[in-house]
Amino acid sequence: MNLFDSSSIIVLCGEKKLDKLLDGWTINLAYYELGNAVWKHVSIHKKITKSEAEKVLDTLAEAFNRLKKPKNEDALETLRIAAEENLTFYDASYIQAAIKNGFTLVTDDEKLLKKAKKYTKAITSQQL
Repeated sequence: MNLFDSSSIIVLCGEKKLDKLLDGWTINLAYYELGNAVWKHVSIHKKITKSEAEKVLDTLAEAFNRLKKPKNEDALETLRIAAEENLTFYDASYIQAAIKNGFTLVTDDEKLLKKAKKYTKAITSQQL
């Protein structure tokens, strides 16, 4: 089973490879990270219009809604991983969820990928 972080969801949606997300998992945090990524492209990078952003976000939200979410999260374990690996709590939460549920973490974030491999199986979306 695969646990997708927001970076891998964005890549797979952008490449129109939504089928790879089927039967996959993510954490609730991914919803906000996806929205923030779209917001950055509109407001900071000025790469897409608000109208384009709405279409992109709609696709990402649909992908997010199809993914299953684990019920249990462990804040203390997430904090331990974040502190030990000098990661954000957000990134460490994906590692913690993968460990706790026996999932392979799918991420296209190079720093997260490298750190996650110390704890669990971790791959990029291209390795699916």
